[in-house]
Amino acid sequence: MFIGKRLAVIVLAALLCAGGIFYGLRPPAVKPVFEMYDARLAMGTEMPVFYVRTDKKALALTFDISWGDKIPAKVLDVLSKYGQKATFFLSGPWSNHYRSMVARIVEDGHEIASHGQEHINLSQESKETIRKNIQSAHDILVNLTGTTPEYFRPPNGDYDDLVVLTARELGYETVIWAVDSLDWKNPGASYIVERVSKLSFPGAILLFHASDSAKQTHEALPMVLENLKAAGYEIVPLGRLMSLGTPARDDPRGRPRSELPGN
Repeated sequence: MFIGKRLAVIVLAALLCAGGIFYGLRPPAVKPVFEMYDARLAMGTEMPVFYVRTDKKALALTFDISWGDKIPAKVLDVLSKYGQKATFFLSGPWSNHYRSMVARIVEDGHEIASHGQEHINLSQESKETIRKNIQSAHDILVNLTGTTPEYFRPPNGDYDDLVVLTARELGYETVIWAVDSLDWKNPGASYIVERVSKLSFPGAILLFHASDSAKQTHEALPMVLENLKAAGYEIVPLGRLMSLGTPARDDPRGRPRSELPGN
């Protein structure tokens, strides 16, 4: 009986001692991750650029590339024929795989921008994943092109405050678009031409794709360029358009044409 009680006391003392040691060895409490972020995150105030406010009748021609090399080559051929410069948002893996194509884009005088690394919806990811996605693509593009991209278009055009703020921390302006050509749906060259011609306005940023999945982009592009130039537009890379005005962060997509700039 005595032995049993003594053993119980010894066990209890050992547990208390171990608990004290464990408590003393515990690392300091980690601050909640959200404390690293700007307080405005929850307010939805951080917006990307959709177009440029400008008194010039100019717009930006941009292409996303993340797959294949057949359509990119055909798009570059059209741009070369028309003497047209554009901005190419390149994904890291594509750039690393098609280095000669990246070299041609640079040699042809086009502007390089980033389309990130993994093609995932970044608004669903942590800050660290977002940062890694942007930084990984950045390192590849800088190494291959010898330039430092200024603009970032998140995969699928998916963003939230955290994506915009993280990109800004890494030196990037997040850019979406004002006019989606819908070339990625392959709706027909004539449809693409009509849509872009109808929806364009001064300062608009146009979205096209030069991936192999967009099989009609190179077919529609000549008439797109001719129509826009006939309408009096100067078609320029994104950086040039930015220099002609101020970035506009209000989303114009879906607005009545009467509410768009220049109308």
